[in-house]
Amino acid sequence: MKQTYLLLFCPLVIACQTQDVPQQQAGTCAPDAYAQHPAHQTYQAELVQYRLATHAPGSVMRIVRPGEAIWQGVAGQSNLEHQTAMRNCDQFRVGSITKMFVAVAVMKLREQGKLSLDEKLAQALPGMAGKIPQATQITIRQLLSHTSGIIDPPNAGMTYQLNIVSQAAAHYNKTIDQLLTEYVYGKPLQFAPGTGFSYSNANYWILQQIIESKTGKPLQSVLSEVIFGPLQLNNTYLERRDDRNVVRGYADLYGNGTLFDVSSWDRAEDDGKAAGGIISTAADLTTFLSGLFGGKLLSAASVSEMIDSVKLPACPNGDCEYGLGMEKWFTGAGIAYGHNGGSVGFEANLLYFVENKGIFMLYKNNGNGSDKRLMDRLMK
Repeated sequence: MKQTYLLLFCPLVIACQTQDVPQQQAGTCAPDAYAQHPAHQTYQAELVQYRLATHAPGSVMRIVRPGEAIWQGVAGQSNLEHQTAMRNCDQFRVGSITKMFVAVAVMKLREQGKLSLDEKLAQALPGMAGKIPQATQITIRQLLSHTSGIIDPPNAGMTYQLNIVSQAAAHYNKTIDQLLTEYVYGKPLQFAPGTGFSYSNANYWILQQIIESKTGKPLQSVLSEVIFGPLQLNNTYLERRDDRNVVRGYADLYGNGTLFDVSSWDRAEDDGKAAGGIISTAADLTTFLSGLFGGKLLSAASVSEMIDSVKLPACPNGDCEYGLGMEKWFTGAGIAYGHNGGSVGFEANLLYFVENKGIFMLYKNNGNGSDKRLMDRLMK
């Protein structure tokens, strides 16, 4: 499972086009900041072609390899209404890449002795008993690995999606418990816990509640203590903030090549939530993955456990290609670990390549899926 799609339809075009005027940011983040890199022309040409092929207003790519200079490039625009060029320091929504951050927080709490991955849901959150079937059997490990059987509201029918379209502001203001009450509680499991794999954002909504219950702190504070602070990710956050500086998201709603601003839907879907709410930059994302695989956040044993994908007969070839908040990718450049993220208005990818220890980050502000084989060429 490499991307979750939120298929939305805009009943009122003007609502999709409402935008805030972007504010100016201090600092240097020129689009040509990496022009002196030896491979700049090759990398930039690949990025431009990717943007054009995906019909995205703008795109960002960052490549990090040990022993080589970091390269980053941008193409196109971050805001069509204001004709704002994409910049190297722009912040954007990362979608389900957030799940890796949340999984790291859970693993850190496990290292600190504050929870066990085999702890049952009903033990961690006693109020779940009677609300989620087999809450006495579902474990924290199964929530992390999407083997709990709990349904995924965005893909369980059109109600969830249509509510975001028609009631974006109301959906944005709902608490995690309100979302679970409306879309998850009382619904039958898709399979007995631990017997199957099915990607579900609800797993990570529940993990957010567990983290906050175990620590007595909001998830933003926990992520700041465990990840953002130690790695100095000063442009990364989960909490809901004024998002005028965030890259706008777009979608071709009618398949005719006309792009509509759907940022309000992206905001309502994920902001503040553990399933996909982080806002970050290309530099911060690669710093995070470098820190994770470089031993700055967790023990080697914990990282190894995160990347060990679930093996089940129900999965193709017995490999579900998902560990604990971490996807396993089989690419033309070798095995990579990381996560894809996407919503109706954007797609993001963050991967660590095992063989050469390289890190690849790719983002575009159009929510359609994309051919990402350029990384096979660039990361060999």
